[in-house]
Amino acid sequence: MPTPKVVRRRRAIKAGMGLLALSLMTAAVLRIYILSSEAPTAEQAAGLSLQESAILQRVNAERARSGLKPLKLSARAAVVARGHSFDMALRHYFSHTSPEGIGPAERLRGEGFTFTAAAENIYADDYADLEHLAERALAGWLKSAEHRANLLSDKFTETGIGVARSDDGKTYVTQDFIH
Repeated sequence: MPTPKVVRRRRAIKAGMGLLALSLMTAAVLRIYILSSEAPTAEQAAGLSLQESAILQRVNAERARSGLKPLKLSARAAVVARGHSFDMALRHYFSHTSPEGIGPAERLRGEGFTFTAAAENIYADDYADLEHLAERALAGWLKSAEHRANLLSDKFTETGIGVARSDDGKTYVTQDFIH
């Protein structure tokens, strides 16, 4: 005997209600997941290495000791700084200016930055120990009047840091400052 039309309709309504309930639960779970997921920090977006992150922390701690606001990390400036460090490591030179004569301001403008002030600190050493690189770089910069002035200037608000290692084991660090 065939199933009556009323019974089939009730079963269809129950199935539809079940599907609707399942859809609503899925939507609620997705919304909770999306709301609980935080946007990536600038450090995460820039893909900072442990050494680059440690340098940023130490620089901002030094600025705080001098009563200055911390520098915000700019992911784009980090790319510029990292590019310069890699260039120095690949071509074995140590200078703010590339062999072609391109300086920090030109590198930043080449990436689309507009700024009212820009500066750069560079550091290099050949220690195998990368764990204390941040301490050595900061100590070196603080010994130099020009580098110290860049670190402790209130005119800079953003920074980018890049670390690269050459095939001969030398480590190059670049920190760009912008406002």
